[in-house]
Amino acid sequence: MTKPRPANTAASGAPEPPPHPGTGVTSALGIVVDDAKPSGLLTLSGVEMWERFSFYGLQVLLAYYLYYSLSEGGLGLPQPVALGIAGAYGGLVYIAQIVGAWVADRVLAPKYVVLVGGSAILAGHIMLAVVPGLAGLVIGLALIVIGTGGLKVNTTMMVGELYPNGGPRRDAGYSIYYMGITLGAFAGPLVTGWLNQAWGFHIAFGAAAAGMALGLGQYIFGMRRLPASTGRVPNPLPPAERMRWVIIAAVAIVAIALAVAFGLVRPDNISNVVALVVLAATLGLFTMLLTNKKVTAPERRAVVRYVPIFLMSLVFWTLLFQLFTAFAVFADTKINLTVGSLTMPPSLIVTLESLAVAAITALLAVLWTRSRASRMRPVTKLVVGVIAMSVGAAVIVPFGLSAGQSMPLVIALLVMVFFALGESLFAPAALSFTAELAPKAANSQMTALYFLTMAGGSTFAGWISQSYREGAEAQYFGIVAIVSFALIAGLGVAYRFVERATLKR
Repeated sequence: MTKPRPANTAASGAPEPPPHPGTGVTSALGIVVDDAKPSGLLTLSGVEMWERFSFYGLQVLLAYYLYYSLSEGGLGLPQPVALGIAGAYGGLVYIAQIVGAWVADRVLAPKYVVLVGGSAILAGHIMLAVVPGLAGLVIGLALIVIGTGGLKVNTTMMVGELYPNGGPRRDAGYSIYYMGITLGAFAGPLVTGWLNQAWGFHIAFGAAAAGMALGLGQYIFGMRRLPASTGRVPNPLPPAERMRWVIIAAVAIVAIALAVAFGLVRPDNISNVVALVVLAATLGLFTMLLTNKKVTAPERRAVVRYVPIFLMSLVFWTLLFQLFTAFAVFADTKINLTVGSLTMPPSLIVTLESLAVAAITALLAVLWTRSRASRMRPVTKLVVGVIAMSVGAAVIVPFGLSAGQSMPLVIALLVMVFFALGESLFAPAALSFTAELAPKAANSQMTALYFLTMAGGSTFAGWISQSYREGAEAQYFGIVAIVSFALIAGLGVAYRFVERATLKR
């Protein structure tokens, strides 16, 4: 509930400047702050909630849709190819967000980029729902990738524009906004999973389309409540450069079309192609950061310190996105999903991981706040987070040795708790590191690097999942657990070494 803010006076007796339009006193997540819920926040959190509903509602079913047989309503692709496509799709979504941020900064105002993006996402889900076969899949996923790239990064940015003075108001606003994300990520797989079980894939994809339609309609209705700054291009391209970028975009589109037409990009190698794109973009961004004349010497050393953090993030996201690739197959074939007379859809397991993340994050926040002794160093959170997920993968191993649905549901939930603990520890600390080590003159490039860890993680998850085989589940998850544990331990030591070397200078 909001109420007018009482007038205050400064020590000099002068009245305080009038509040920003839409201010009030709002209790958000137990924090009472001014302007926690200005006009426009409901619009942005609503469209993001429905976008996450549709995104995760599709993602948890994508691998199944790709490899299920035609008689089961799927496309009947070989399982390794299906898992590679699922991982590459996630990678392309995060690469597209870097492009979406650039478009909003140089070409089209963020407010309208989100509108175009939401429309593309809706069209993509409709294609998946009504057009069967590979044609509907390719066109639908392409539209969703483009649309998500424009929508997600810019809604996040516009939430910040609602709070020009920053401070606790912005923190509370982002808390409310993240509640919308969490709700959508939880509800989407829940709804589409049950619909798919009862009515098939295309009805489930139709539900994702309906969710995005609701979000887009709400956004169109509420756009007028967004700040005027969201309707302006912050750093527009000079007229002399516009044609050059049009030519670059046209050449890129033609090159992609030719690569597909001549078989250079195929369903069975798309994860390799996306991995090469991520590698090239990573090398390019690090080179730009280290050679930028506006980046000071201490900031360059901070960028060097970020290298092991970047690699840790790759390991983390590769582990987490196993939930949508190899673990999705494991949930479908090895977990006993029957409770009494009710059979749970396998997609619900991933939904419960999202719910556990919210609960554990809240508990950790209370723990860090109340006990200084219990706080971990940020780099320790990264290492322990990945170790927790490695333990979760290791728990799977004994149940991969037996035939049939060998894992009880309660053990599957325990695995999700380990993954959720790892995510709750790692993700906030990695974001904090990214902000802390970013050069002032190149903050957006450092943010783009973090997006690339998500793109690379999803792509690598699909790539390594191509080696997953039914009957060899124990070997697969055993190797994943051992390799991820060894990598994070080595990277933790490397970070300490780099930190000491760079801070001595």
